[in-house]
Amino acid sequence: MLLFIPASLKPGQMVDGWRVVKPLGSGSFGAVYLVEKEGQRFALKMAMHRASSGDAEQSDARLMRELVCLAQVSGHPNIVRTYAHGRWNDATRGWLYVVEDYVEGYTLGEWLEKTHPTAHEVTVLFVKLASALAHVHARSVFHRDLKLSNILVRASDGEPFLLDFGVGSYARAPELTEGPLPPGTRRYRSPEATKFLREHGEESEARYEFKATDDVYALGICLYDLLTIARPWSESPAMFLGGRLELPAPHSLNPRVPAALGAAVLHFVARAPEKRAPTAEVMRRELAALLPEVGIAWREPFHVPRPPVQLAPEAPPVLSQEVPAPAARRGLATARGAFVVGLAVLLGGLVLWRFVTPSEAPPAARQAPVTSSSSRQVDPALKQPLPPPTPATTSPEVASPVSAPEPKESPPVKRAPSPLSPPPASSTRKPKPLAVSQGTARGFGFRVEEAGGGERGEGARFTG
Repeated sequence: MLLFIPASLKPGQMVDGWRVVKPLGSGSFGAVYLVEKEGQRFALKMAMHRASSGDAEQSDARLMRELVCLAQVSGHPNIVRTYAHGRWNDATRGWLYVVEDYVEGYTLGEWLEKTHPTAHEVTVLFVKLASALAHVHARSVFHRDLKLSNILVRASDGEPFLLDFGVGSYARAPELTEGPLPPGTRRYRSPEATKFLREHGEESEARYEFKATDDVYALGICLYDLLTIARPWSESPAMFLGGRLELPAPHSLNPRVPAALGAAVLHFVARAPEKRAPTAEVMRRELAALLPEVGIAWREPFHVPRPPVQLAPEAPPVLSQEVPAPAARRGLATARGAFVVGLAVLLGGLVLWRFVTPSEAPPAARQAPVTSSSSRQVDPALKQPLPPPTPATTSPEVASPVSAPEPKESPPVKRAPSPLSPPPASSTRKPKPLAVSQGTARGFGFRVEEAGGGERGEGARFTG
């Protein structure tokens, strides 16, 4: 079964007698699983690629290098041990795996946030880590990637462990690095390594010679971060420290740090390697000398415990005891709906009244008498009603608006020149009233409808 991805192992699957319990993590180099055998639990790390499958990341070679490093440094209580290795599912071309100690606990950053240690407890922890690093260097091995996430603290007893030697190196190890510097994390890179990269970064054959002081600097930065950053795991630091300036004293950034411990840390992270602790053993002795220190600064947490921020549930609105909260919300929604409906009805009524009610409309009680000659056409240019026929002695009166105190005579209107027959001789004939449609009122006047079905005039205004 060569069509396989190491990160796809399922719980219950067997790998050469090791039963997979659950995945623990994966990256570009490999995947890690919690496995079980004969009632005991272990960590199984498997390379992401096979050596014969175009391994661009050289994950197979790096896992093999980690296996060799762990074999050489075995025997220290604060370094993970190996128990088995092999190739699955083909003895010659399968995926390389290594079975190691399973440390159930926290990374160094998590441990700080969860336990809120004192300065004394941190010093005890780093005495053990410096001892493990001295053990590694004594066997001509360099870790080369010390950082907070590569150090675990066991939850049951607080013992620290160095792990992940995937980019480590040992005497006469094959060269895997293609650049001037070995793989690592920039924040924990020593100033001299940074200077070498700046000066020889463009040289393809340049290779930095890693030394014990580089590992000492990286472990010193781990301690520096714990003392100066309250939440290094939740808010992982990203600032680059290996620059040209000396780091400020930890007790100047965090006054709760004992000054003696801060001074020791500055010795571990000195910018110039000749001013730095030359070996991990020197680092261990300097830290061990601080263990007898007493005082409140050494026995209380140097970071004030800060509980994680949690969103509080929204408090219910304060209502009267007679009305429960759901009913009150329904009543509020009903009141808002009624207000919107009432507003819409009011606006609709205003619009309807504006277009139906005539402006300056005269009362219909009195209408001007009009003779049969009113059937003549009205000049569109004049937009005025025709006067009564000639036999009438006086101009007919038009009803005045209600607001007028007394009636006024209508001004004469010029007749349209057209050949019309003369009016009948008899003057006793009653004039035909002008038909005014009250229901067609517009905003600016009336619509006048003539008796003979003639042309309609729009906008005629009765002025009284």
